[in-house]
Amino acid sequence: MPLVKTLLEAKILLAFQTAQTAVDASSAQRNLANDLATAIDEYIKTATIITPPGQAISGAGGGPAPVVGSTVTPSSPAIIT
Repeated sequence: MPLVKTLLEAKILLAFQTAQTAVDASSAQRNLANDLATAIDEYIKTATIITPPGQAISGAGGGPAPVVGSTVTPSSPAIIT
């Protein structure tokens, strides 16, 4: 799933609006930082990463020589957690 900037923007706006209703500056800042961190964390975790074909690979193949080559098909989607 691609990242959706409008959702992040909406959550950031809500965080600022919520901070304005706090009783004191210290709690407003603490809540704002928490809300922003949560919004950014959720935004990043919505990404799905797929490696396109043709990416170079290397590593140990268990034999006498190292493994080198490239991918030939897209990878399975990787979800960030």
